[in-house]
Formats: sequence, C-alpha cells, structure tokens
Amino acid sequence: MTHEGYAIKKILSEFEEYARAFVIPYADNYCEREYGIPMEKREKMMKIKKPDAYTSAAILLMATAAILVATALVTSLGEFVTAAFVVSGTACALIGLFMLTFTRGRTVDSRNVGILIAQWCKNISSIESDLGITGNAYFLPGRVTGEPRVMQFNPTLTFSGSDIPAKDTYSKTGAGGLIVTPSCEPWIQDLRKRNGLVIPEKEEELIILMNETVGEVFEFASRVSGSWHDNTITLTFHGYQFIDGCKAIARESEELCTMNPCPVCSLCGSLIAEGTDKIVTLDRCSVKPSTRDVTAIFTISPFRKGNASAENPPSDAASGPPH
Repeated sequence: MTHEGYAIKKILSEFEEYARAFVIPYADNYCEREYGIPMEKREKMMKIKKPDAYTSAAILLMATAAILVATALVTSLGEFVTAAFVVSGTACALIGLFMLTFTRGRTVDSRNVGILIAQWCKNISSIESDLGITGNAYFLPGRVTGEPRVMQFNPTLTFSGSDIPAKDTYSKTGAGGLIVTPSCEPWIQDLRKRNGLVIPEKEEELIILMNETVGEVFEFASRVSGSWHDNTITLTFHGYQFIDGCKAIARESEELCTMNPCPVCSLCGSLIAEGTDKIVTLDRCSVKPSTRDVTAIFTISPFRKGNASAENPPSDAASGPPH
C-alpha cells in the first residue's frame, strides 16, 4: 500500500474512533439524559423516523466533501491530486447544499387524505338521509341567513330560495332542513388571517381566486380553470391531489358529493356564494382518472325574500343516497 493509501486509511480509522467515542454514546444516552428514560426501553417505546432519501443523500455528499478536503489538507498527495480532491470535495458540498435547500420535506400521502375525506362524506350523508334530508346542499350568503358567514343548507323538501334563519339547526320558518357551518370554514378564516383574503364580485376574478386558493396557496391541484355561463360555473381541478377520495365516493354514489360536498368543493361554493351574494349549489362532480382532473359544476339559484313554500320532492329523490 502506498503512503497516500496509509494516510487515507489512518484518517478514516481516526474518524471511526471519534464516532465510537463521542457520537454514538451521545445518541444512545440522549433519552436517558434528557427525559430520564432508560436506554434499554427506548426501542420498545418508539421508532425513530429516518430522514428521507434526498436528505440522506445530501448528508452523505456533505460528509464525502469533508473527507475529501480533509484528506487533501492533511496528506501530501502532490499538487495535481490535492487539487482534484479539493475540487471534488467542493462540488460534493455544493450539491449537498442545493439538495438541502431546494428539496421539499416529506408530506402526508394525498391518497390517504382523500380516502379519509371520502369516508367522512359517506357518514354525514347517511345521517342526513336517515333524518329525511335529500337533494343537493346549498351555500347561503349572509343576507339569506343573517349570519356573518356563508352557511350550508340541506333541505328536507325542494328548496325554492326562501329567507332562512340560521339560529336553529332545523329552521322553523321557511324551508325545513339542516343548516350547518361549511366544512371549509377553518380554511376561509385562515386565508383571511394569513393571506389577506378579499373575495371579489366579478365573475372572472372569482375564477382567478379559485386558482389562487386551491391551486397556489393550498396546492390541492396543479391549477384550476373555469368558465361562467349564465348561472352555471364550471371549475376543473387539474392534477387534483385527492382524486382517490373522489373516485371512492363516485363508486358509492355521485349524490354523496352534491349532498355533502368535500371541504375543497365546499370552499369553492362558499367563495362563489359570498362573492356573488347569491345562493349557490353544487350540481355535479365528475372524475377523469387518466389526467387526475375533477370537474365541479355549480349553479346560482334564485333568491326570494320571505317565506317561500317547500314543495314535495320527486319520488326518485325521496330515498336519498345509499347508506
């Protein structure tokens, strides 16, 4: 073995001795020193989460850079070899820094989140069906209910746009039904607080707002496109993150989406209702698995001030969605 080989082997052995003497004992005794937990119980209590692949690669590159530069500084390998070690170490260090800086941390699996939302929609819709509530959900602006926020209304009969108070869960005047706060309300409050949300009134600006909230702020979709024809608003979520939940709901019954909209569709319906100051309902949702696109169609309903009559629903809607 050459002189340079012996020098490199010596550096590596010294690094291993340092790790055994200081790093490993410090890590092994961390729980016991900090929390008074005996070390022999640590592995039975929890599983330490390892860094993801990008973080591990970045750390490995930084360690390699340190070894290369240290080898070049400590040993006498000649000018050309020393320069090669320094350049290689610098390159490894820069690549490691870029990986640590520009790679995103591990996020929650969107498939699991989507399936979780799907089950929630099914459960609530089953409860509503047992209470005699059928048909689509309506998003009511503040002037309809007198509340400072948009409310979600599920009627027991055909809703004709009457003035409904939201003080009681089941309204005693106007069309009978269930009035609740939309599931997206925490998001709206957070957008107002952290992002300075201002809801516009113009149609084209509302569609831009959908893309900013769903596509850019929350990143639930790569982008959101939309069109406005008379009283119909069509929104398409391109590359939708939670499409697995939409597919799970569609396999059960498409009526579940419109009867109890998921938080994302609820967010869009609430923003449209507040921006237009009109009653909005989600008419239909369709899924395109090949491109991971979801299309939601909203309709602006008429509003009649006062106690409007509630007519009997069609016979095919009386049964509601399947349990």
